[in-house]
Amino acid sequence: MPTKKLSDDKTADELADLADRLVGRIWGHFQARVAEFGLSMPEAKVLQALDGPEMVPMRTLAERVHANPSNITVVVARLDGRGYVTREGTSDRRVKGVRLTRAGLDLRRRLADRLREDHPAVGDLSPTQQAALLRLLRALDL
Repeated sequence: MPTKKLSDDKTADELADLADRLVGRIWGHFQARVAEFGLSMPEAKVLQALDGPEMVPMRTLAERVHANPSNITVVVARLDGRGYVTREGTSDRRVKGVRLTRAGLDLRRRLADRLREDHPAVGDLSPTQQAALLRLLRALDL
């Protein structure tokens, strides 16, 4: 994506500062909500990265959460032990996959609902402001 020239350094500084502060608030919010469910951050990220009941290869899952595959193996083992995912083989015996169980699907949905309840990026915005923010974020191709 081509870089666009900001109107001035003051505007750029304020945008960067406000964006950084929002990211910090979002991260803190995420950590607090994840803790409510007794999950670690890596466990929550894995739950979010799984697409419903479809099986996802471990390597793909590692790419989705930007983690080393060996680390994902440990996280998936913990989630498997708690009944939130199952690990499965594929037609290629070298490839292992993971899928959410019913309990995992339920937990993923409850976590998503809880995160959305008081999300820092939208909580204090009117519907009109939320629509404007959505347009801006889409323009950034996030």
